[in-house]
Amino acid sequence: MVFLADFLRRSPDTWSPLAIFGSELPFPFELQPSSIETAWLDPNVNATMPLMESWGIPCRLATLAGFEHCFNGYVTELGELWISSLSAADRAKTEVFACGPTPMLRAVAALAARYKLPCQVSLEEFMACAVGGCAGCAVRINTPDGPAMKRVCVDGPVFNAAEVVW
Repeated sequence: MVFLADFLRRSPDTWSPLAIFGSELPFPFELQPSSIETAWLDPNVNATMPLMESWGIPCRLATLAGFEHCFNGYVTELGELWISSLSAADRAKTEVFACGPTPMLRAVAALAARYKLPCQVSLEEFMACAVGGCAGCAVRINTPDGPAMKRVCVDGPVFNAAEVVW
């Protein structure tokens, strides 16, 4: 997600990003309070990733581990708060990108589908050979020609969430 944010912030198109990160372990960076306001969220929920803050990207952190100034809940709950605060016009310009464990990705895909938002997910599978020969990382994807097995290592790892058979 950091590389995607970096790419998007450098693109000539205008966009209004929001990054949401979640962890039940201590985050791998020092938390800092954000100076970027999020009107849709309690101002005390302001812990952010310093790199995102330095890029001017609003970022909030979710956890069930009780980290100070983080949202107490799942990333999908925090995402729902944000999405539900958007106007219909803003929702029409919104796309969701996610990476993480499969149960979280499934929940993010369901959230995006509920709001009819496009969503791309970066799947995580065991990759024995990482060149497509063993098919150990194959996942079921709905294609225009019907269900098919796609290899995460060569056909992905990013897939349209609406096409993944969860």
